[in-house]
Amino acid sequence: MLIMTRVRLTCIISLLTTLSGCAAFLGFNEDLNQYEQQLINHNCDYTPIDAQIKSDPLLWTLNGGALARQCSDYKKSIEYLDQAEAIFKQQETALEINSIGHSVASILVNNNINDYQGENYEKIMMNVYKGLNFMSLNDFDYARVEFNRVLDRQRRATEFFEKEIDNAYNQYNQSEYMREICQPVAENTKISRYNGDITPEMIYPNFVNPFATYISALFFYLDKDYSKARDLFKQTTRMLPNQQQVQADLKLAEQGAQTKQHYAWLIYENGQGMIKRSFTYRFPAYLFTDKVVTSDVSLPTIYKRSVSYPYLKLNQTKTTEITNMDNIIQIEFSKKLPGIITEAMLNMVAKSAMQYTLEKNLEEYGGKLWGFLYQLATDTADVRQWRAMPKNFQIARVPMTDNRLTIYKPDGSILTQIDSLQPDRDAVIYIKSDLVDHNTIHIIQKSTNHND
Repeated sequence: MLIMTRVRLTCIISLLTTLSGCAAFLGFNEDLNQYEQQLINHNCDYTPIDAQIKSDPLLWTLNGGALARQCSDYKKSIEYLDQAEAIFKQQETALEINSIGHSVASILVNNNINDYQGENYEKIMMNVYKGLNFMSLNDFDYARVEFNRVLDRQRRATEFFEKEIDNAYNQYNQSEYMREICQPVAENTKISRYNGDITPEMIYPNFVNPFATYISALFFYLDKDYSKARDLFKQTTRMLPNQQQVQADLKLAEQGAQTKQHYAWLIYENGQGMIKRSFTYRFPAYLFTDKVVTSDVSLPTIYKRSVSYPYLKLNQTKTTEITNMDNIIQIEFSKKLPGIITEAMLNMVAKSAMQYTLEKNLEEYGGKLWGFLYQLATDTADVRQWRAMPKNFQIARVPMTDNRLTIYKPDGSILTQIDSLQPDRDAVIYIKSDLVDHNTIHIIQKSTNHND
């Protein structure tokens, strides 16, 4: 009997080790940090991305799409993001079917063992970037498809996320055994040092990104669909009643084809958005048994990062914020947090039970040490996310008077000067600046005249 028990335990540990791999043990933080440096440095070698796609397809197709866009390789960016969208669709279809297996793996090892599932704001921004890529390629027909998808994702986000929360709670509440175990732990412990940069500033409707609505409105204006542009600018003003540039753009859309003046818009992606980090809380082992060496729970927390330039000037017009992505990221993180904590608690209980079993049955073979190593190895929070998000989006608009526009930094020095524009067409200057002096510039100008 004892031999059989040892064999089973050995098989369990071997299976968990095989399934989890290094990523499940160590997490993805180092890989994501390396990717960010590649993004900032405009290192357009896609070999590391393609290698990572094999192990975690969604995360790295999103990363590949952002890198290719940073390198102005718009077709390559679309290819990566098309793959990401296909994976999102597969996930949404298979959500209920795979939820049980997904959860068991998360509880026995940690969530890093599962393929990345993505966030709702990432789905929306994926289609935004695809639309912008098509605009840069002067393919406004396909861009229209993408911006319609943006709007559809915005409409579905709240409903989908509510279902996701319900599924998470139902999933963990199905097991009466787990409830019996977790209840005394919850009553006798408190995660008192759980921290991060979560703030109560929730200024947007749940999972609706004002920038996504605004940039869709701007696309339809440039594509001369003034009625749709007007409706979307109105939606944006309802979210941001004090945003004067959006109000001015709404008036412009209301004039429609009567407008003879052409304009240039500056879209500014500023800084780096919030990122996840791992926080570990150690529970007193005596809550379980003297055979348990350690009982830890690892949770992701989110932290704010720095801006690049606080604003830019398009000629003499200063950019103003239209969306704070930090707010959107933390809204979604806060909504998911109860489910994350529930899963982490179950993960801790399962690993404590594994330690107990190893110590009880393999005491003469160093069972306590094996249990400790198993706990330590699998005690890693899932900090994966699409790190291409900025801290905020800003906008400005000026009339087109000639073929030259100048973008100024806050200190008055020139960031860039653009002198290749056609003054008889509207234009969009899109600048992404992760850090000061790390800028990517995209110029969009439709090949046909505004008033054709």
